[in-house]
Amino acid sequence: MRSLIRILIFIVGSMFANYSTADVFEYSVDKQDVNLHDHARLLVSQESTRFPADFFAVDEWANSLQPLPSRALFSGRYWLVTQITNESNLNDLVLYPYNTVLANIETRIYSEYGDVQRYFSGGKNQNEFAFHYGNTIHLKPNTKYYLVTVFESDFFYTPTKLVIKPTKDFNQLVIKENLLMTLCFSVGIILGLYNLLIYIGSKDLTHLYFALFAAVWVYSWSHFFHISDQLFGLYSAHLHWLGFTLAPITNILFYNSLLKLRETHPNLSVTSIWLGIISALGLPFSILFPGFGFLWATVMTGSALCLGMYVGVLRLLEGFKPARYFVLAYIAMMVPNMIGNLTNLGILPPSTLNLYLLGLVGTALDAMLLAFAVADKFRLTNEENVELNKNLETKVLKRTYELEQLASQLRDASESKSRFLANMSHEIRTPMTSIIGYADGIILGDIKPHERNHAINVILQNSRHVLGLINDILDMSKIEANRLEIELIEANLFKSIAHVESLLGKQIRDKGLEFELHYTFPLPDFIVIDPTRLRQILLNLTSNALKFTSVGKITLDVACSEDVLKISVKDTGIGMTSTEQKELFSAFYQADSSTSRKYGGTGLGLNISKNLANKLNGDITVESEVGSGTTFTLTLGLFTTENTRWVNSLEEAILSQSPVCDIHQNENNRELKGDVLLAEDHSDNSRLIQRILERMGLNVTAVENGQLAVQAALDKDFDLILMDIQMPVMDGEQALNFIQATGCTAPILALTANTMQHEVERYLKLGFTDHLAKPIDRDEFSKKISHYLNISVSDDIDIPNEEFEQLKSKYISGLYEQKVQIQNQMKYHDIDGLGRSVHAVKGTAGMFECTEIQNIASKIDKMLKERIDNDALEQQVSELILAMDRAIHITDNSKLVI
Repeated sequence: MRSLIRILIFIVGSMFANYSTADVFEYSVDKQDVNLHDHARLLVSQESTRFPADFFAVDEWANSLQPLPSRALFSGRYWLVTQITNESNLNDLVLYPYNTVLANIETRIYSEYGDVQRYFSGGKNQNEFAFHYGNTIHLKPNTKYYLVTVFESDFFYTPTKLVIKPTKDFNQLVIKENLLMTLCFSVGIILGLYNLLIYIGSKDLTHLYFALFAAVWVYSWSHFFHISDQLFGLYSAHLHWLGFTLAPITNILFYNSLLKLRETHPNLSVTSIWLGIISALGLPFSILFPGFGFLWATVMTGSALCLGMYVGVLRLLEGFKPARYFVLAYIAMMVPNMIGNLTNLGILPPSTLNLYLLGLVGTALDAMLLAFAVADKFRLTNEENVELNKNLETKVLKRTYELEQLASQLRDASESKSRFLANMSHEIRTPMTSIIGYADGIILGDIKPHERNHAINVILQNSRHVLGLINDILDMSKIEANRLEIELIEANLFKSIAHVESLLGKQIRDKGLEFELHYTFPLPDFIVIDPTRLRQILLNLTSNALKFTSVGKITLDVACSEDVLKISVKDTGIGMTSTEQKELFSAFYQADSSTSRKYGGTGLGLNISKNLANKLNGDITVESEVGSGTTFTLTLGLFTTENTRWVNSLEEAILSQSPVCDIHQNENNRELKGDVLLAEDHSDNSRLIQRILERMGLNVTAVENGQLAVQAALDKDFDLILMDIQMPVMDGEQALNFIQATGCTAPILALTANTMQHEVERYLKLGFTDHLAKPIDRDEFSKKISHYLNISVSDDIDIPNEEFEQLKSKYISGLYEQKVQIQNQMKYHDIDGLGRSVHAVKGTAGMFECTEIQNIASKIDKMLKERIDNDALEQQVSELILAMDRAIHITDNSKLVI
């Protein structure tokens, strides 16, 4: 009866006191991130203030206390009171105070049914969760509670956040945050110890200062994540700001050493060190008065961060490369920590983010990037030492060379001749070895009849190479004797350039490169020049581009301005450094010995070309960047004649001169003809692809495995080879190796249903020129065939419907055998055989427009690669069998109708 009266009194009192109490917080799972401080009454607490006796006394007790005017900075104790109704279906929840460091948190939860729950958390209490405050509470659904919490601390640095989370979600949050925290602290400890060990060995102060800085920030942040109290039972507010007070001086000493501030900006160096000293002088006061320590550390670390950022940007603009990592490191540390500092000072509004965790992550990223900066500085120092040694060695060698010049000029001449002869001997002996070897093989009968064409091609190719070497040597001798002659005559510009295209265009495309010729009109048709020497220069520059380019394209640009003819040869090859470009046109020069070994050559071609350009009243310049290609620009004096016509298009040039016209008409009107080798084990696929190629006007030789493909490549020269990857007897990868070993230079394209990016990259690394995906995309197929055979293709390459339907009908009639094979493989768990069968179906069904079969086969193929469980695999295989049955049934019915 007494309880009933008290309940009635409470209800009536609540009706009249509704505006003097906080709103009722109706908790649900979607409100787990709502800060209770925003929905509760915050009240001033005295030491003598005790918790209310029960649920019905809470409101009267709260009205007797004064509202909290503002958050205490230095120390304090305050109450949080709110009424809660659990609108979720959860009983067990977690009351989680975070983003704060407190001495004691005591919570009592009063139920309207009279029971009281009591919980403790904070630095002086044993916490339920690792490195996290919080308590597991019990709230029955649809029940009213009063939550009364007292917060007690020597300082309130950050506005406290208090939320209620589901137990499962909170446990996951604890795991994630602890993992991230452990990772960040591990970064600091490992990098600190590593740099300390390096300092012990090298005595470089940069590493010592880095180790001290890492130790200081690890110690500083450990207090924010309750490590000292939870691991060692040590909770002391007086030691809280010790680390952050020392952080500026250790950081300043580090970046003074890293950025060489004392040598480059002595005034900034002195200013920064004084800032660090002033920060350290506040250490005793920060220990005695933790609230003062908070303000002091906030101001001093913020000042040190701003000065460090300024210094880092200044050194970066001055070209000091390690400063780039330093600036990135400061940004990573500065952004979250400055946000935290400004929030703590009340300048920025409170945030629901865990500012401490963001600050720790930013500091860990800072440490990692600073480690890169230290490594970069070490690299630069090492390079400077090497360069100093090189300079010293260069000076010694130069002086020695001068003395030797004075002592014996004859000896130098002899050594020069020996080097030249050694270089020529190597360049001539290499092709001569092949010439003599193959010639002996033909004479002695070691080379079989079907291999003779290949042997003759090798002899011819190497003989031309030797002839080119001899011509270069003769030209070089004439240049040195100043007897190199040129013959200026009236010549057709377009014919000379077309000659270069006809000689090298196919070689470039056979290597898998694109070749483009651009004319910038207007251009003269006839000019006064030595056409032979012009072709020699252009062939030399283009051959050089071909030699050093393995991917991309080679472009010739022809233009003129006023009295200058300009022809640029641009490639996407390996490029050159600025040092290499300076010596590029010297006789016998190549970038280094590895270039000579890999690409060959005497180093005479560019020197001869430059001398020829000078003789023709011009020059050759080069622009290059390592890894981005090279552009050689030939400029020549432009001299016209009375017969010169300025043309505005290539058509005009073709019409003006029949020789040129014939050349370009042959290029433009040439039909798609060539010999293609098709290696495909699936007979239906082979017939379909063969018919498509024949519709293009190509001669096709089809084989069903890699071994036959190798034999066919030995017996006959092909212009293009299409190679399936998965074949019996010998697969496509093995066949590729054998075909390449025969000296075959034809492009080899991989035919495969494996079209993932990493699979395609693997085929290209193995040596395939390109790949074609199965099922065949007609547009893509025709483009690539046209590209590698260097001829245009008709738009109408589709097989007539009647013929395609016959091929499709034949393919579907063979599905029954494949279906039985797949069923048996699944029945006897032959997973490897099943994979091969499904892969074959995947690559073939799409070519005959059996989309359903192809899609299911693709799913099974993916499942087999990812090792999906057997039940799911059996279900997909069953669907594949049904799809094959449907296709067979539809085809049979169509035959009956016919």
